[in-house]
Amino acid sequence: MKTQATLLGLALAMVLGASATAGAQDARLDPKSKVDAADAAEQAVDDAHTAREHAEAAREAARHARAVQANVATADGAAIASDAAAVADRSAHEADQASDFAGHAANEALGAKTAADVGNQPKRAVMEARDAATKAELAGNLSADAAANAAAAAAAAEDAATRPDAGLPSSEPMARPLEPDVTVVSAPADSIVGDYTVDFDRMDSNHDGAISSTEAASNSTLTAEFRAVDNNHDGKLSRKELEGWKR
Repeated sequence: MKTQATLLGLALAMVLGASATAGAQDARLDPKSKVDAADAAEQAVDDAHTAREHAEAAREAARHARAVQANVATADGAAIASDAAAVADRSAHEADQASDFAGHAANEALGAKTAADVGNQPKRAVMEARDAATKAELAGNLSADAAANAAAAAAAAEDAATRPDAGLPSSEPMARPLEPDVTVVSAPADSIVGDYTVDFDRMDSNHDGAISSTEAASNSTLTAEFRAVDNNHDGKLSRKELEGWKR
């Protein structure tokens, strides 16, 4: 029985050894799998680098949006810029997450490439490398989308910086409508204070029988009401016109 067990053990060892040797030979004899795994890993690494660049662009857009928000002068613009900056921040965070995911996928692809190079299951390693490359590509796309959203949000913040403030309705009273001109036919309205005493002969310095605006300058009240008293609008005041003006 002992001899039989020993022989069985030797037989199993020979079978297992032969299987391992065959697996190693399969790996060596399958150069296409190595190439396929290497290509998948290279693509995954490229996608991870691209995702990292998109993430950095998204972070820069978010920083710019915040800087713009801090310098918006109007209330309406500040509110819009604040919302835009918040969107940019979220997009930058999403881009960072996608970049990290792409990096992990690239590492998985590199590990699968190594397995394809030295392992005894090259075809399986190729599948794993390709799956990891697909993950890296999807993560790269997500990072690109997030970066685009962040850039759009930063642009919206810039637009808000130049937005005029709609504001609330003005509390100032509305301007009064223009009133039609009033022509005084007889005499001007009574004034509370004024000098209505006129020495016609003395004021008529050139003795032409009328008082001009220059001659009336010595009487501020008459000067202020000159046009109203000048009923015929000839630029002079006659004795008759002044009769109705004197108080």
